[in-house]
Amino acid sequence: MSRGLLLTFGVFQNYYETVLLRAQSSGSIAWISTTCAFIVLSAGVVTGPLYDRGYYKVLLVVGTSLEVFGLMMLSLSTKYYQLFLAQAICVGLGAGIVFTPSVAAAAACFTNPATRAKIMGLMAAMSSVGMCLKTTSFSQTAKTRAGGIIYPIMFRYLLPEIGFPRTVRSIAFIVMALYFISWAALLNELPKPPKVRRILDTSAFTDWPYMAICFASIFSSAAYYIPMLYIPTLTIVRIPSFSPERGFDLLAVINGASAVGRILIGLIAAAFGPTETITVSAALASVVLFCWIPVDTSAGIWVWAVFWGMLSGAIVALPGAFIPLFCPDISLIGTRNGMYWVWTAVGMLIGSPIAAAIYEPKSAEKGWWKLQVFSAVFMMMAAILSVYPSIHLRRRNRMEKLAT
Repeated sequence: MSRGLLLTFGVFQNYYETVLLRAQSSGSIAWISTTCAFIVLSAGVVTGPLYDRGYYKVLLVVGTSLEVFGLMMLSLSTKYYQLFLAQAICVGLGAGIVFTPSVAAAAACFTNPATRAKIMGLMAAMSSVGMCLKTTSFSQTAKTRAGGIIYPIMFRYLLPEIGFPRTVRSIAFIVMALYFISWAALLNELPKPPKVRRILDTSAFTDWPYMAICFASIFSSAAYYIPMLYIPTLTIVRIPSFSPERGFDLLAVINGASAVGRILIGLIAAAFGPTETITVSAALASVVLFCWIPVDTSAGIWVWAVFWGMLSGAIVALPGAFIPLFCPDISLIGTRNGMYWVWTAVGMLIGSPIAAAIYEPKSAEKGWWKLQVFSAVFMMMAAILSVYPSIHLRRRNRMEKLAT
């Protein structure tokens, strides 16, 4: 749920632009979802260390309760500031409290890098399909979360029948029911952490391979979120025969293809290494984003959505697998996970509003290629920055083998 809902914000963006907030620009509306994404990911800088200190139960209860409350308030909102407070702040904060500790808990369960890569790919895939199985580091607890395919389809078919308020409340009730399953973790007694860590691991700022993947995450997340947010609106602008309702289905197709891609990425990463895999995936994703420019037919956009969904899956599937490789101590996994996702959050926060400033998707102008080039170039920068960490890990592994 914490990440799956972010994958569906394109349907909210499209509805706000065409119905609820028609007087607002695309860039202004984008701040709602990008701020939410920023809070979800950047909250890890605090929740990661709290997880390391043994507060997982408290984080789980507070985060899930706050997210459901935010969705209920969103269903009652009609004005920009109300939508911003409910969706960006309340939902974002609730999901953010849960997200990083859950990723850290699952990664900590598997010490073998190959196994961890497979598990993280499977988890990410389930968030796209609609159910994400996560395991805490203290007990193998199933935590199911609705994600990127279920919500766009729900939104499309319920909206004309029962209206926006009841549609959002329906989503909120599903979120609440699925979160109740994760509360099974509260039944277990959690061991106390061996030592108390600082909120920030300052040594990370001089760990250049780790910092390289953090800088790469800024570019990749900025590029990744642009198609997810703007593809329904931009497709309607470029292809007038493409109906808004089919734009919702387009997001579901992207997330469905992403589920397949994330599973495959996890298997590939287990064989060749997660950092090498994400470097190649980012380069190929950049090529696909450049190929988005000439697509101007309905058949073409469906095909492009499948390819983009499969390749973009690596951006969200592999961080949980490669971040532990840059942790000097496994007890720091929560802290370094949280620090990494702050950088990712910055990219999500600034990427889409900048893209909207470059080209207004609601306009009738033909400069949409500028937005697409912006996204493709940023993804290529992420691939370039990921090369050094990949080389560093290979050298380190080679030296460790020679030492033994």
